[in-house]
Amino acid sequence: MNWMTQLLTREGPGMPRNAPRKEGLALLAGVVAREWRELVQLNLLYVLFCLPVVTAPAAHVAATRVCLGMIDDRNVYLMRDFWETFRARFGRATAFGFMAGGTALLAGYAAFVFVQAARAHLGFALPLTVSLAVAVFAVIAAMHGAVLLARADMPLARLVRLSLLGALAAPLPALAALGFTGALWLAHIAFYPASVFMPAVLNFSFGTLAMTFGVHKAAARLLTPGTGAQPAGADAGSTAQPRVQQREGKLQ
Repeated sequence: MNWMTQLLTREGPGMPRNAPRKEGLALLAGVVAREWRELVQLNLLYVLFCLPVVTAPAAHVAATRVCLGMIDDRNVYLMRDFWETFRARFGRATAFGFMAGGTALLAGYAAFVFVQAARAHLGFALPLTVSLAVAVFAVIAAMHGAVLLARADMPLARLVRLSLLGALAAPLPALAALGFTGALWLAHIAFYPASVFMPAVLNFSFGTLAMTFGVHKAAARLLTPGTGAQPAGADAGSTAQPRVQQREGKLQ
């Protein structure tokens, strides 16, 4: 089984030392081109850890942590980084995930009810709009919360506050990421049964990467020294160092 161990633990190609850092969609495309094998493995790991259902929020935060390492071009040790983050953030990720998910589901159900009522009376159009807005806002806040918790350990109350601030400050990139994730699932439905393996191979990890990419800058701005957050390297993913810096250290 040595060949499998080497496949799962080997480093990716990284980036040339003097290459200018890419931005925007070019950065995202570069991450996908460089890390697609790890993303497929991450998808399988994500699905496996989500099977008990209650572990889904912690699995998503752990996958987000791995995606952050890819975006930052840090050394990613897939199983170790995923497991360390899953274990260290399990309690807060579960509590926050059920809070945000419950809010989105309740608002979504209210919107469904108001759709039925609006057919008979247009006066229900206003509460329908409010319900839809709350549902979308809750999902965007959950995206920010996952990235914030993957980057830093913090109390639940502070996590909620920063997530709401992030959703208010930068909703558009998050909406674009949600659109990309939705397109992945629409492609799965449109091309079924040819796309039967898409969820098992790429939908979850590529969707997580897109959502992480969409909000990671806003999350980084929120995590200033005054937030009281503990950097993620202190306990989860502490072995991750920039690849270029590691190479320079070896040369010295």
